[in-house]
Amino acid sequence: MRRSLLPRLAASTALALGCAAPAQFSTPDAGSRRDAAAALDGAPACGACAGRSYTPCNADGSPGAPVACEVTCVAGHGCVTCVPGQTVCVGNDVHRCGDDGRPLAASLETCDVANAMLCRQGACTPACRVAENQPSNVGCEFWAVDLDQQDALNDPASAPWGLALSNVGESPARVTVEINTAPVGQPVQLMTVIEVVVSPGSLRAVGLPTRELDCGTRPNDYASPGTCLSSNAFRVRSTSPVIVYQFNTFANSFSNDASLLLPASSLGRYYRALGWPAGHPARVLGPIVDRAYVTIVGVRPNTRVTVRPTWRIRGNPPVMAAGPGGEIVATLGPFDVLNLETDDATLQEDFRTATDLSGTSIVATEPVSVFSGVESASAPGSVIEIPPPPGSGSGQNCCLDHLEEQMFPLESIGTRYVIPRSPVRSTTGYREPDILRFVGAAEPATVTTNLPAPFDSFTLRPGEVRTTWTRDNAIVSSDRPVIVGQILVSNQRVDGQYLGDPSLTVFPPVDQYRSDYIILTPGSWTQSWGVVVAEPGAPVTLDGAVPTNCITEPAGTLAGVAYETRRCPLSVGVHRLSGERPFGVVVYGYGSAGSYAFVGGADVRRIYDPPG
Repeated sequence: MRRSLLPRLAASTALALGCAAPAQFSTPDAGSRRDAAAALDGAPACGACAGRSYTPCNADGSPGAPVACEVTCVAGHGCVTCVPGQTVCVGNDVHRCGDDGRPLAASLETCDVANAMLCRQGACTPACRVAENQPSNVGCEFWAVDLDQQDALNDPASAPWGLALSNVGESPARVTVEINTAPVGQPVQLMTVIEVVVSPGSLRAVGLPTRELDCGTRPNDYASPGTCLSSNAFRVRSTSPVIVYQFNTFANSFSNDASLLLPASSLGRYYRALGWPAGHPARVLGPIVDRAYVTIVGVRPNTRVTVRPTWRIRGNPPVMAAGPGGEIVATLGPFDVLNLETDDATLQEDFRTATDLSGTSIVATEPVSVFSGVESASAPGSVIEIPPPPGSGSGQNCCLDHLEEQMFPLESIGTRYVIPRSPVRSTTGYREPDILRFVGAAEPATVTTNLPAPFDSFTLRPGEVRTTWTRDNAIVSSDRPVIVGQILVSNQRVDGQYLGDPSLTVFPPVDQYRSDYIILTPGSWTQSWGVVVAEPGAPVTLDGAVPTNCITEPAGTLAGVAYETRRCPLSVGVHRLSGERPFGVVVYGYGSAGSYAFVGGADVRRIYDPPG
């Protein structure tokens, strides 16, 4: 307090000296004189606060260099952990903050963990609200859809599909799955499909009934229109934060994929699709045609959605057909699904791009959920040329597999990516390649990678698609946000055994990495892997211990930061990965002629404001 009064005292002393005989007063010490001089000059005084900036005192009593406080500053105490007089969280207890900027010993309230209450910002807060305020893959409301499967062979469209739920909180989660039984445009009529309780840290698999999105009369309907406006979404609500993965199908049925689901609080208004062409896009081998699709799910009333496809969309009133660059507009409410599927290709069209909806633009007036995929596809198919495995013939694309993935909103994408190579399936020392796809988002972008020319540096216009392949980890940076995905190759591109098949994964940027994940691996698969992307030397624990059986490979450097990948085999069940620094995780599963792959989690913070 004495220092804060020095300017005033100095001014009054000067007035006294000018009007009367010299006064008798003690001489201030040198440090006080320096403080007074600094204050008169406008510089911060020793021990003073300016907002959240603190000026410490040097050994000689002079003001030191200002320090930015993380929480707040208290004069004479410096940077402190709480604001005096306000409430603060200590663990899950609410405390009052003392005058010295430290929590008082007595607790005001203990937040009820059993009822999903957490202490946040000095108050007991519902855990679901905490999750909403920190956008990620963790949440309390999700939207699932029975995405279109192929209508052939072993009838995977009729096979069991569903969700895997994992409780990341500290209280039991009561999860309710609901559907709307009313037609599109009519008031919602809710029906509960299933209600389960998921214990903290545990996994619950939930099978769901078939609800076709292609306006077919049955799951295996060859003649279904494909494009369809329905109200066939599933809403998943939980009393405590959970993570949700969608598996279609649950078991290895030779046509399956999986996707991380994003909660409603992490959805956006702007999207670009990243997908792949259909495996049988034309009617040349009978009545069965595979279709690619973009599927939009409404979660709020009166949501106007505008879609500009990059390939022909098959019409089915009230949804009219549209060509590349055309426009499809629909108004969606909660549970409504706009499923857009590609029209038949002709033999005269370029099969490298036929039925490919990658680059399709989706813009909505309210947040929506967007999925991209293919009923059935092979890779590389006709899209790009990839050298075959040693001793095999060229052009082998067996077999086909189902692809599906929920898209990250453009508001959450970035400019820096590490794309891990998939766990090697070949058993002869050969490394089968992974396919990489790049899609321009909302602005022209210059992309730089560690790939060979011409993919070491290239440009992307909004909606433009570039495709290449690599046998190694890939580093991607750009001057404007872009979208990056990976497609696994068909099993005939694997040497030594026929294992796995195509699967689609879209990656978050490194800016959205987390330091804690809960992932799961289902049964009925030959192999399951977790691939970690981390900085060298940064420990990551798996179920509480550092794994010792991982395959570590360097990935490259982004903005001066080195990264590596660690491919770790996983047992069936729920696993927790934790690290001191943010890292990424991708989960892969292989079976005989089947695969799944999904990102293990991500923050979905708004880090980009797409123009237009």
